[in-house]
Amino acid sequence: MLYIGKELQDRMDLLGLTVEEVADKTFLEEDVIMAIINNEMPLEDIDEFDFSLLCSVLHCQEDFFTNPEAREKDFLSASMNRGLDNEKSMNVKAKLQDFMNDFAFVTEILSEVK
Repeated sequence: MLYIGKELQDRMDLLGLTVEEVADKTFLEEDVIMAIINNEMPLEDIDEFDFSLLCSVLHCQEDFFTNPEAREKDFLSASMNRGLDNEKSMNVKAKLQDFMNDFAFVTEILSEVK
């Protein structure tokens, strides 16, 4: 069984999000998020839709939690400690991350159309 508690907590810390804020934005119960963080709920038991909501709120792809290489290539993680990070800069970085994910998705779709 694969547990993602540490990665989830690290990502929330990176974005300055609390359990309450993540619960509010994902429509999940706080105790569900805490169960994931405390490694009481394996990845296999997390509903696919709920997991996609978590990834959306945390500005990452699903493989961020399962693939160390994906975490290394993550824009937000890679841009840490490069100047002063504050709430505004993290929001800009999160929007850039979302744009890059959307661009990659559109590029993939277009390549399938050809």
